[in-house]
Amino acid sequence: MSFEEKTTYYDPSESDEFVVLPKGQYKSRVNSFDFKKTWTNNDNQIADIYEATYKLDNSVADMTLRNEKGDEISGSQFVNREVKSKGFFLWKSPDKDENFKANPGGNKRISIFLAAAGYELEKKELSVKGHKREVTVIPETIDETRLMGQPVIIEVTHEEYKDKIYAKEVKVSKWDGAPAPVEENDDLPF
Repeated sequence: MSFEEKTTYYDPSESDEFVVLPKGQYKSRVNSFDFKKTWTNNDNQIADIYEATYKLDNSVADMTLRNEKGDEISGSQFVNREVKSKGFFLWKSPDKDENFKANPGGNKRISIFLAAAGYELEKKELSVKGHKREVTVIPETIDETRLMGQPVIIEVTHEEYKDKIYAKEVKVSKWDGAPAPVEENDDLPF
């Protein structure tokens, strides 16, 4: 009986080098928004940490970009590229029977993200330390389905991890005039 080992091969001419997305601002859509963990800091404040992933818009194909060396590169290679966010901290407010401290000022980044993605947030007037203030009410449970496909503009920077460079979203803003999200119908019978 003859035993032949199955093989495969490597052809360097068919290998595409991974190119890191250059720093800059990009039109994109929210592709995911996931809970990562709950964290307590040294000041006894509690936050749920979320991470978003964005898919770059087709308009990136028309962009001429520059890599870290200053060379021009075509944006077409980045169409539909996914970019991860820095963490979004959703600082919780304690109920009367809970023994941790609030950090409402720490909710700035998630408030900006939700507003940019069209997630409707209620404004409310509260009395804080004897002064009336208008605040933005953020639910402690974010409905990620309301974020999927929403258009935003992301600002990308680079982050090094284990000797590799990665693109990372550091700021989100509203994409005015964006085309409406395309609805995907998973209920088609074919």
